[in-house]
Amino acid sequence: MDELNATLPIGLALLSSVMFALTFLLVRVGVKSASSATALWITLSINVLFLWVWSLLTQEVHLRDWWQWRYFFLSGMFAPLLGRLFQFQGMARLGANITTPLTLTHPVISVILAIAFLDERITPLGFLGALLVVMGSVAVGAEGGRNDTRSLARVPRRYLLLPAAAALSYGISIVLRKVGIDIGADPITAAAVTCTSSWLFATLYFLLSGSFASIRCSRNEFGYFVLAGVFSALGPVLLYAALQHQDLVVVAPLASTTPLFVLLMSYIFLRADEIFTRQVIAGTVATVSGVVLVTAYGLA
Repeated sequence: MDELNATLPIGLALLSSVMFALTFLLVRVGVKSASSATALWITLSINVLFLWVWSLLTQEVHLRDWWQWRYFFLSGMFAPLLGRLFQFQGMARLGANITTPLTLTHPVISVILAIAFLDERITPLGFLGALLVVMGSVAVGAEGGRNDTRSLARVPRRYLLLPAAAALSYGISIVLRKVGIDIGADPITAAAVTCTSSWLFATLYFLLSGSFASIRCSRNEFGYFVLAGVFSALGPVLLYAALQHQDLVVVAPLASTTPLFVLLMSYIFLRADEIFTRQVIAGTVATVSGVVLVTAYGLA
């Protein structure tokens, strides 16, 4: 039973990454003419609807508990909202090949913040494992942007602040989620509050910027967005469930393995050619090795 309790949060964290990978794959396959803003707003809307219906049907939700939801509301502001905003802006100015690897360093920020502010402890082997997971994810994720390559010498260095801000936003978000889940909120309601926060701020941004006119899609694209919204709603629920039973220094690196699952699913479902380059193989080996080290030797 103890062995099951130890492996359950590990499986939940990895399954969370699988859900986000499926989300990415569905949006990638389904989008033909819709903008990234359309994909973001519709998937967030599905998140909010799906999670609140699930929460109200299965949990005892009391509005008087609203104060304990504050951490989830703040985490939703940092990610996905600010994280995706900075990441998309970085891709527009730097290209995906530069932005993606820098953004994927966010688990290191989470681990450092957890040690500094949550008094969590990690062994040297566990920290090495976390670094291997990040390095592997960076290597695999960089391959996803190889068709959008740009030279760093051709863009102002100040634009590097954009992916750095995205990584910081993602890193802070998961720390806030850990603080909130330790207070005692259930994972489903916690995920609902987080997504509601992102949806509210995104809607406000689109209203003030006049971008709602560009939010349109075909019926076929809408179907893909609905499925993506369901999977991206399950992702944070699984992540919160993992955080209930395991320290952040272990969960954060495991939950960042999404690029590896995206790569495998692209190969299986999209029959993508020539994706297993030396860099990808090295990144995969590093990620798997890091996962083993984090799960086996992570906690001090």
